[in-house]
Amino acid sequence: MDNLKTNITLDFMRISNLLSRYGAKMVSDVGLTSIQQWVILRTIIQKGSISIGELKDEMLVTKQNMTGMINRLQQSNLVTLYQDPEDKRRTRVKITEEGLRVYEQLSSLRNDFNAQTYHIYNDQEIMVLSDLLSRLVEHLKED
Repeated sequence: MDNLKTNITLDFMRISNLLSRYGAKMVSDVGLTSIQQWVILRTIIQKGSISIGELKDEMLVTKQNMTGMINRLQQSNLVTLYQDPEDKRRTRVKITEEGLRVYEQLSSLRNDFNAQTYHIYNDQEIMVLSDLLSRLVEHLKED
């Protein structure tokens, strides 16, 4: 069983490398410089607006790294920053029209990629895989 678990871990690493390669191509096609920028835009769109601290926790990076990534997105006019009206010490981030446009371009590329990648699974298998991976991510975040 230990050998099987090791193989699973190594497969995750290979999958990570492959997904990074495909993701890097998709983001460069729309003018982004990293997959992390894509994830940040998606998170902001899902939340409506979010504080830099919340975004940092969501992305599992340091505040310094998050600030740098947000500044680059702001310089590209993809996000805007504003002071939280309820807590003046907190800075919030929201998407701009340009950010939405770039994200929509990515959505089309992502949908094509997903169709090609996940066609080997039926809907039930995709739901099980999603559940298993989510549980593993939450478990690893706890450590």
